[in-house]
Amino acid sequence: MKKLILFLLISFVYVGSLSAFTELDQLLIVEATTPDLKKIAKEYFLKKAKDSKELADKYKSLANTSSGAKATTDAADKKKYEKLAEHSEREAAQYKAQADKY
Repeated sequence: MKKLILFLLISFVYVGSLSAFTELDQLLIVEATTPDLKKIAKEYFLKKAKDSKELADKYKSLANTSSGAKATTDAADKKKYEKLAEHSEREAAQYKAQADKY
């Protein structure tokens, strides 16, 4: 079992993943085979989805605030925070979808 986990960790380090999941997330997906491990994985992914959603909400509120700087700076900040909010929402959706698989 330890050799399998070590092999998986090493393979994830060397092989780039196209998904938004980290190596730890990938390992958890692979190793969640029993009902107890699936429950743990589901709770983990739901927590990650909730955290990403909260972060997206925070970025949205930052996008709607003005820092009192020049209009071009405020517009650039708004665009940056909106982009970060969209990214966080996509991550939240991916984590939620993974949690729903369990």
